[in-house]
Amino acid sequence: MLKSLHRTSRKMLLVGCCAVANFGSTASFAADGANGKTLANRWCSSCHVVARDQKLANDQAPPFASLAKRPGFDANQLAFFVLSPHPNMPSLSLSRADAADIADYIATLK
Repeated sequence: MLKSLHRTSRKMLLVGCCAVANFGSTASFAADGANGKTLANRWCSSCHVVARDQKLANDQAPPFASLAKRPGFDANQLAFFVLSPHPNMPSLSLSRADAADIADYIATLK
């Protein structure tokens, strides 16, 4: 599990660097954490623990609170990562705004 977590962290860093290179000079838009919570409960809760009171989830998917507490957590990088295809995660067909909302919600769990 630690190896998988390290691999995921490296991927997030790579995706984040790409995001900064592509979008670093553009203005960011305001995300809606409340909508992100709704989306996370709908699309993510079958695998991730998305709320503090949630009891069941897949033990291979990190809880959202642990993602939020990672050193260097950045909601913009996470939103970009969610939109990128990666192993062990289904294709959700989220819009950029939806991904940003989910990432903004995760940021509230610090």
